[in-house]
Amino acid sequence: MNNKIAAAVSGSLLAMAISSAATAADSGPSFSANVGVVSDYRFRGVSQTDSGPAIQGGVDLDMGNGVYLGTWASQVDFNYGADETKFEQDFYGGYAGETAGGVGYDVGYIYYAYHGSDQDEDYQEVYGSLSFGDASVGFAYSDDYWYQAGEFYYLNAGYSFALPNDISLDLSAGLNLFDEEIFLNGSDSYIDYSVSVGKEFGGLALSASLVGTDVSDEECFFTDWCEPTVLAGASYSW
Repeated sequence: MNNKIAAAVSGSLLAMAISSAATAADSGPSFSANVGVVSDYRFRGVSQTDSGPAIQGGVDLDMGNGVYLGTWASQVDFNYGADETKFEQDFYGGYAGETAGGVGYDVGYIYYAYHGSDQDEDYQEVYGSLSFGDASVGFAYSDDYWYQAGEFYYLNAGYSFALPNDISLDLSAGLNLFDEEIFLNGSDSYIDYSVSVGKEFGGLALSASLVGTDVSDEECFFTDWCEPTVLAGASYSW
């Protein structure tokens, strides 16, 4: 199952993470799909929708042997004006599983495509993550990040708590490292974080999150896209 929409709803965007498909060996191929809405699409702490809402959705193919493929899309708004990017579409694939000792793992590739503008915004990443019970750590690397920002490295960690009444509390933090001071105005690194609570009702997942970064408005394209904010979201999976 593609967890990118769940991460967007919770505010953390797995940030690195895209799909943590822990599949049973040789269970046979299966499809899943999801659709949702968020009050602000935050990716690695930065708004992708000019602090506005977004409709999102995706489909996934689980091969039943640890291999997965999928695509996911969301509205975006980078406030360019007339030459405006309309939506993001991600294509990804990887391998996920669990060792005999109970350590989960996920490695894969993702391509981020942006449509509606003449700007060159597409980029690719490789990623990997490990999970130990309720804790997880992850890594992502891009050889040329969004808007030709050069090499990029992402380190993230998270922890999930099970609260009464089947409510989840998810904490995450990530370190964003750039080879050059291009993506941000005068900085080559920043930290993002999120605190999210969520509850599922069958295929319906609801959540509320506090999401933010340590980036100033001046560094963040002279906008408030990186400021701490509370967002809400809902998604349905089947």
